[in-house]
Amino acid sequence: AALLLIAHGAAAQTPADSSATRADSLVTATAETATEVAETVEGLKIRPIFSVGALYSSSRGIGVGGGFAADNLARRGDHLQVEGRVGQRILGAFGAYQTGVPERSTLFGLVGASVLTSSRFPYEGTSPESSPDGKLYLDRYEAEGEVRVAWQPLGLLGPLVQPFARYRVDRLRSFEPKRDSSALAFVSPEDLAELERLKGETRSGAALGVGALSDSRDNAGRPTRGAFVQGEAFRFFSTDGSGLQFTRGQALGYLFRPAPFKLPLQPERGAVFVRVAAAITRQDSGELPFFYQPVLERDLLVGWPTRAYVGRDALSVGVGARGVVVRNLMAFRVEGTVIGMLGTGYDDVFRQFTPRVSASNTAVAPGADVPLQPSLGIGVNLHYRDRERPLVGGLIGIGPGGITFTSFRLVVGLDRYLPTVR
Repeated sequence: AALLLIAHGAAAQTPADSSATRADSLVTATAETATEVAETVEGLKIRPIFSVGALYSSSRGIGVGGGFAADNLARRGDHLQVEGRVGQRILGAFGAYQTGVPERSTLFGLVGASVLTSSRFPYEGTSPESSPDGKLYLDRYEAEGEVRVAWQPLGLLGPLVQPFARYRVDRLRSFEPKRDSSALAFVSPEDLAELERLKGETRSGAALGVGALSDSRDNAGRPTRGAFVQGEAFRFFSTDGSGLQFTRGQALGYLFRPAPFKLPLQPERGAVFVRVAAAITRQDSGELPFFYQPVLERDLLVGWPTRAYVGRDALSVGVGARGVVVRNLMAFRVEGTVIGMLGTGYDDVFRQFTPRVSASNTAVAPGADVPLQPSLGIGVNLHYRDRERPLVGGLIGIGPGGITFTSFRLVVGLDRYLPTVR
């Protein structure tokens, strides 16, 4: 994960695509799994962050995570965020500073960096032909730094254009079966050969690109109409002598409309929405390592376990609804969300796409079309009745791999509402 805190005032209020903007995903996920307490001293706002999701993981072990966010630190409207996670099998840190926010400035900048090392990085292959039974743990390291400039050419809160430069370093130290040695028998020869080739190597490269974001929602916290669209395209050049060059384009969009009718016992109509996400990668030369490829997981396809599949291309389409379920629960309001999705990953979406739908969690035969796979997301938020912010929120995903606890949020004194709708 990495470092696009540029959308603090806009994109951070709508969940990001993990394959499209890796740092936006981290910022969104961090805010969704944090306890934040705001303290104001002469315009300075400091919010401690406690990462609930960092406490325990079956693959990462026991740990702790947290940090702080600060606004108006060096100048009015700037934002600093620093976080870390320390666990039995994981160590990571993230930091970013931006000079302004879209509500106050039409031109501002961002600089940030992240580092992550883990001996239990999950891996299940890099192709639809990879078997889900060939589950491995990777011992790997990654680091990334980025500089961005954000410009709103049409004025405050207009479309946001973001040229950026990014540099990253990756190293695969070793790998082992997730359960027992028999898992190696299910790993495809191509995936196993790639891991053996990358083991012990340090890979590095730079990317130059531009991102864009547009937000016309009537309410960022509880939207009933409008659209949110973000995307980016970049060109990657290796600096490790491998000669790798590739280009990627990726996008995420939401369209909200008032619900056509109110369900029985529902206090208000709420809203319906459509969600589309896509990523396409094409390399000109050299091999494309797995750590440069888009990842499905929770932001692209709710219900997929973390890094359950990695591929060059990805596509997902979802239809959902959100609204108040219980309006008066003492001093609180309960809001529910449901979204059904179809999507999958491809080696080449133009060659392998088919409208056929399959819930089978098995490898695709060599040369065959890749069917879409269904998933379902169900979420609940608990709000103060008089404020547009959640106290507790969560989202579970149900997909071919079973039930996934996609996100959890515990919030106290949060200034901005970050919805669980993905």
